Amino acid sequence: MARPRRIMPAGYVYHVLNRGNDWQVLFREDADFVDFMALLVFGAIKFGVRICCYSLMRNHWHLLVWPLRDGAVSAFMHWVTTTHSLRYRRQYGTVGNGHVYQGRFRSFPVQTERYYFNALRYVEANALRAHLVRRAEDWRWCSLHDRLRTVQLMGHGPLVLPPDWVDIVNAPQEGTELEAIRACVGKGRPYGEERWVATTAAEQFIEQTLRPRGRPTRGT
Repeated sequence: MARPRRIMPAGYVYHVLNRGNDWQVLFREDADFVDFMALLVFGAIKFGVRICCYSLMRNHWHLLVWPLRDGAVSAFMHWVTTTHSLRYRRQYGTVGNGHVYQGRFRSFPVQTERYYFNALRYVEANALRAHLVRRAEDWRWCSLHDRLRTVQLMGHGPLVLPPDWVDIVNAPQEGTELEAIRACVGKGRPYGEERWVATTAAEQFIEQTLRPRGRPTRGT
């Protein structure tokens, strides 16, 4: 079966992510993180994508991106993962040893207002939830760490963050919020209020993400 096409028009924020094939490590050393962030910066400029936030973990990564033109996210992600895979294989001598990534990136559109803040918080608290740091901003490979520095990787997001944003990220996130976002990660379902989700899914030809998993019941 052919893969469903990805429209991903401008005017939306998208949560995008990918992980190593079979959860293999993507970033073995600090220099690997640094090189990947340089790829993100160059690619964002090259393809017209604003990076609202990011979190790079050892075997996967999350981004929230805001494209300037239609199709920019797909072009950006294809270039980033392809370039990173080539560099990884050459550096670690794994040419011909299978895929670096599990497949093409996952993504879903995110509604603005509170849903945007929820998704942003989810990404920037990634290392904290994994118990890798005591405070979310202590993870060096995360946009929250960058927010406390003069030089930042991110572009501007669609909304201004509240002044106590660091404390908000470090506070426990409600289980219902986490479940909702994780469901969107798994299915590619738009994240937002019900009417917006239905409209966005239709506009981007991803209505299949709204259907329950599994085969439909016979006779329905």
